[in-house]
Amino acid sequence: MRYFIVLLLILFTNILFSQAISDTIINNLGKVDSEFVYNADNLVLIPNTNIKMQAPEYFLISENIPGLLHPGSSATVQVQEVKGTSYIMISQAMTEEHFQSQGVRLISTTDVTMQDGKGGILYLVEFEASGIIYERLMLFAGDYNNTIWINANYPKSAKKLLQDILTQSLLTAQYIKQ
Repeated sequence: MRYFIVLLLILFTNILFSQAISDTIINNLGKVDSEFVYNADNLVLIPNTNIKMQAPEYFLISENIPGLLHPGSSATVQVQEVKGTSYIMISQAMTEEHFQSQGVRLISTTDVTMQDGKGGILYLVEFEASGIIYERLMLFAGDYNNTIWINANYPKSAKKLLQDILTQSLLTAQYIKQ
């Protein structure tokens, strides 16, 4: 449990920026595709993990974190694995009081079904950083032995543009067989 709390603290305090950006990406910095269509052929392996997921269009694989980023909106998607623990066990610690102790406000909790048919839990929380209000989608999914943990952060001002496509992207996450 101590490891889990330390991991939570580390992930909550990470604010991530920077990426080498090509000319093509620079031209599309402000773009976000408002539609997301699942295609298993578009699953990409997230570096330093055993997790594949489909990134929303115009999101880049990050070189600094295991995950994705969208430079034009400051949206990030951080992907982690928790080995040896079921997402169900983790979700039992995710109380409103726990979130408050981390400096975030719990907005909603939703049971979800991943694209691969497995179950998960999606939390929506709100927090402030550097005077900007952010929302974070926190997905916990997996099986009895391993948990996929994904945090997707975006400015609340971009909620209408980003929340749905990020949610759909998160639901594509799956472990790869080694």
